[in-house]
Amino acid sequence: MKKYILILLFIVSQRANAQLFPVLGGQRAGISTAQFLKIGVGARASALGEAFVAIANDASALYWNPAGLTQFRENQILFSHNKWLVDINHEFLGAVYHLDETNSFGISFTALSMQDMKVTIEFAPFGTGEHFSFGDISVALTYSRKMTDKFSFGGTIKYIEETLDKLKMRGLMIDLGTYYWTGLGSTRFAVTVSNFGNQLAPDGEVVLIGKREKSEWQSFSPPTIFRIGFAF
Repeated sequence: MKKYILILLFIVSQRANAQLFPVLGGQRAGISTAQFLKIGVGARASALGEAFVAIANDASALYWNPAGLTQFRENQILFSHNKWLVDINHEFLGAVYHLDETNSFGISFTALSMQDMKVTIEFAPFGTGEHFSFGDISVALTYSRKMTDKFSFGGTIKYIEETLDKLKMRGLMIDLGTYYWTGLGSTRFAVTVSNFGNQLAPDGEVVLIGKREKSEWQSFSPPTIFRIGFAF
C-alpha cells in the first residue's frame, strides 16, 4: 500500500510542475495577440465541443484542419455569423474548390467587430465625448493534397490585422495539418498546428496626457495551438 501511495504522490507532484502535452498559446493567456483566431468556426464543430480536427469533412476544415479539404468531394461555401459575448460579432466566410480528387484549394475571411466604445481617462471616467473602434480581420489561402489513399496534408497562409483606435497590428501566420486513415474500420488520426508565426507589435502613434507621444510598443506572440485528434 505504501508503494502505491508514493507512486500516486509522485504523479501528482509531477502534474503540478509540468504538462505532458503543452497548450502552446494557451499557456500565454493574456499576453498573446490575435485572440479572435481561437474562436471556433461552424455550428457542427462547436456542438462537438470543438473536437473536430480528426473529422474536418466540410468547409469548416479551413479553420480546423487544412488537410481535411480532401476528405469531401463537393465544392462548398460556408458562411457563419456568431453573436459573441458582450455584443461582439464574429463572421466567417469560406469557400473550397476541388481541382481533382487529389488537390483542393480554399479561401477564407474572418472578422471580429463591435460597436465603438467611449474614450475614458482618469479625469473623465465616464467618457470624454470621443469614441474609439476595435476590430480584427484575417484573410487566408489554403491548399490540401491527398498524398496517398490514406494520408493527406494541408497548409494555410493567413494575413491578420488588429485595429485598436489609431494602432494597427499586422502579420502573417501559417497552419499545418495532417489527416491519416489507419485502415482499421473508420478510424482516423489527425495532427494540426495553427497560428504559427513571429511575434507581432503594433504600428502607430498615440498622444498621452501631457501631450507625450508614444510610438514604441511591446511585441506579442501569436496564439499558437497544437491539436491531436482521433475519430471513428
